[in-house]
Amino acid sequence: MKDTIIYEQPLNEVIRVCLRLEQLFQQIDHQLSDTSELGTRNVIAFIINVLHLLDRPDLKAKLAKELSHHHANLIRYENTPGIDEIKLQHITQQLDEHARSLIDSSGKIGHRLRDIELLNMLRMHLASPGGGCSFDIPLYHYWLQQPAAIRQATITDWLKEFAQIKSVITLILELVRKNAKVENKTAVHGFHQELLDPQWNLRMIRIGIDPHIQAYPEISIGRHFFSVRYFVPDIERRPVQYTENLPFWVAYCNS
Repeated sequence: MKDTIIYEQPLNEVIRVCLRLEQLFQQIDHQLSDTSELGTRNVIAFIINVLHLLDRPDLKAKLAKELSHHHANLIRYENTPGIDEIKLQHITQQLDEHARSLIDSSGKIGHRLRDIELLNMLRMHLASPGGGCSFDIPLYHYWLQQPAAIRQATITDWLKEFAQIKSVITLILELVRKNAKVENKTAVHGFHQELLDPQWNLRMIRIGIDPHIQAYPEISIGRHFFSVRYFVPDIERRPVQYTENLPFWVAYCNS
């Protein structure tokens, strides 16, 4: 069992999209080793979901702005005593290169995949429950019957379109998670609330709980306050509030 269960609450749209994409890429990486027909179907469904998230016309600009924000923050540490200048230079260079690449590129991220007829048909049919059957898209059924090596080669080629965006979100989330102030808290009778400084410009709130505690949090965050209410888990009935005092930690990620 994990030492800590971590819950992450994004506080702006860019971080929210980054977390969704991170999860999808993790699912793709995990599923790639399954070369069965069902394994391929799962990978394709994840690819379709990634394309759906990348459809926002303003996403490149928002990601570039986020990268520039982190670049400006890190530049302030250039003359700090004891700073690892080589590592700092490497990260700031990555941020600058990714931001410029996003701004200079034309079309939406992964635009080449939007010209692939099979993926376009799947984007329509997979939106329906049980969609993608042989009677929906015979071409898809035919392709799924091809040898695993052929299917894997095609998928590997398609995933190259996501290489940069995957690197971008990995870098952003790494910086956000690492630049955090962590404090220990106690939820009295399963509830905790506190005021937030609106000048913090938080990107994310992370909460850590001992996995042996039979409770999970519901987080509510406004511009001036942050509250967390803990519930006793029950997957079949409406959960009730946890009534005991509960220790946990909070990471205020304000990179």
